[in-house]
Amino acid sequence: MAWSKLLVFVRHGESEGNILNVDERAELEIPTHEYALTLRGRRQALMAGLYLNKEFGSFDVYYNSTYRRAKETMTLMCPNVKEPHEDPRLDEADRGIWHTMTKEDIEKFMPWEIKRKNRVGLYRYRPFGGESWPQVELRIHSFLGTLARDYSGDRVLIVGHGNWFILFQRLIHHFSIKEAERRYHEAVLENTSITVYEEAAIGGKSRMVLNKKYDNFVPWKGLL
Repeated sequence: MAWSKLLVFVRHGESEGNILNVDERAELEIPTHEYALTLRGRRQALMAGLYLNKEFGSFDVYYNSTYRRAKETMTLMCPNVKEPHEDPRLDEADRGIWHTMTKEDIEKFMPWEIKRKNRVGLYRYRPFGGESWPQVELRIHSFLGTLARDYSGDRVLIVGHGNWFILFQRLIHHFSIKEAERRYHEAVLENTSITVYEEAAIGGKSRMVLNKKYDNFVPWKGLL
């Protein structure tokens, strides 16, 4: 069984949630999966689409998460693609109550939850109504299985989310939990950044290898 010939991951463009802090997002009347792209995010997506078309042309398979910001990014980047695959396994990690309650409210009404989060740690913590990172990794494992089984030798484009991709890379590169947490805190993945993996035979086995030219490459950098 071989991996996809080419896998290109693009984080969604700047969304309403990206320009707000955690408490401001919690007070919005819309759920996180309905955040729309900002005007800047739409411009980012258009520029990323032009760059992808120039460098890679068309793809065999197109995937995005079920979140509005990912779907809008795909539509703007690839307007000729009528029905990209919409897969919930690509959705961002669900933070449960942290999407709907401010930190002040949680401290007031659920102070034990702050203590539990600090005690358990970021990686293993599962908020009420949400997911822990290991649970997200199970989704990613399933998706990787689909790629290997159904799209061997194909060229695949994915539009998704930053935290999801950190965990995707943790599984691919086998880096530590500590490194995953560092990348999360430092927000290393920019909006509409492009990261590329290519299939290669290593030790007689098919592997996905990072193309260092396109490691969090930002096509709009210096232009917006």
